[in-house]
Amino acid sequence: MATLSSDAKVAYEDVRNDSTPTNWYLPNPSATLHLLLLEYADDKSDNIILSGSGNGGLEEAKTKLDDNKPAFGFVRVVVGNDELSQRVKFLFFTWCGVGVKVMRKAKLSIHIANVKQVLQTFSVEVSATTLDDLAESEMVSLIKKSMGANYDGQGTR
Repeated sequence: MATLSSDAKVAYEDVRNDSTPTNWYLPNPSATLHLLLLEYADDKSDNIILSGSGNGGLEEAKTKLDDNKPAFGFVRVVVGNDELSQRVKFLFFTWCGVGVKVMRKAKLSIHIANVKQVLQTFSVEVSATTLDDLAESEMVSLIKKSMGANYDGQGTR
């Protein structure tokens, strides 16, 4: 069983908080992101710690990901066609780069349940093995699709 550090829960609540002052705007002006990133304390430990949080969105998170270290990410996304139709949605992602050892990959698939006990509320879950799997435009598109009706005419078919 994996254990999560206490600051992971604090960071989770911060990302979910509507009054958090940190904002990061996507090239699409209808989306705003807040994020947190969790990683294992070390190669042999099952302790999962907060390795970062911030307002740099997916691009910042992607700079912190290592092909040899698995991670879990949680991103707040505000999506809408205009000011009156803004909705807050959350994206949960699991990172398992190509260099992650076999035993860690196996444990990752089990420990995801422990992480989800803390990071409980999200609309979309993504498993990523390459940085391309976390392309901003794709993530925003998945979030929009999870919302149901979309009237902005952008290809969500």
